Amino acid sequence: GAADPNAADQNTLPAMDKLDAWDASKADDPQFMMNMAKKYVIMDTLQQHGGECKFGVLFQRADELHCDVLTAALNSLKRKKAVGYEKEMPLLSPVDNEVMVKLLKPDFDCFA
Repeated sequence: GAADPNAADQNTLPAMDKLDAWDASKADDPQFMMNMAKKYVIMDTLQQHGGECKFGVLFQRADELHCDVLTAALNSLKRKKAVGYEKEMPLLSPVDNEVMVKLLKPDFDCFA
């Protein structure tokens, strides 16, 4: 069995400022940072995991991308019914790492 070609990249994932969609002129724009978090930390990760994953997985991804607005981005997506999870309060690591987050609107436009 060949090794997973993606395995070696797990620890070297780029920070958000390395993503193609990064716009350095908006680095100080909290809304842009929030939208980047929604798309690249939350939506993409959920889709990679078949539409749902534990909060801990999202938290790890946010950490890799040096994203500190995960909780706020999740709250916003939940309000817009783009994602769902079984908790009223904001999700926090590590206490909520086992909470499942579900993707409800795969086509949701985080930059609209």
